Amino acid sequence: MTLPDNGWTSNARVDPWCLVELGDGSEALFGFAVEHAGTGGLSWVLSTPVVWLDAAVGRAETASGRRYALGREVTADTLPTIEARIAFAFLISPHSPAAIPLPPVSTDLITAAMWLSACKMARHLRLEAPPLEDSAAVTHFLETNIEQYRLLRDGRGAS
Repeated sequence: MTLPDNGWTSNARVDPWCLVELGDGSEALFGFAVEHAGTGGLSWVLSTPVVWLDAAVGRAETASGRRYALGREVTADTLPTIEARIAFAFLISPHSPAAIPLPPVSTDLITAAMWLSACKMARHLRLEAPPLEDSAAVTHFLETNIEQYRLLRDGRGAS
């Protein structure tokens, strides 16, 4: 695809990222949003369908109009962390023609989902995330830090 060169600027950056096929035949980006105005960044995201992509120059645009600067490309099989693999399964499975299994987790799925939120929150608040295997610690972390995180996201907290 031909990319628009004049005045193109990104408004999101993902690193790492991979292209995934959705159930309707379209493709989307899955990756770690280093920057992303819609989500606040610092978390794993699934984009809207890709309108154009040029991996060689590290650019993509999605149906929402978001323009992505692309870091290193990975595959679903080479996602770098357990957090990435759990996020991939949760975000992709509602859109995939085939069920994508969660990686083995020693806790329940609700705790795993809460843990993903705790990981993002911890990055924003510059704290250590609780261990995935400790559901009480995950719940405590979220309850203890949610207000500070909301203030930060609303632009009223320290960054």
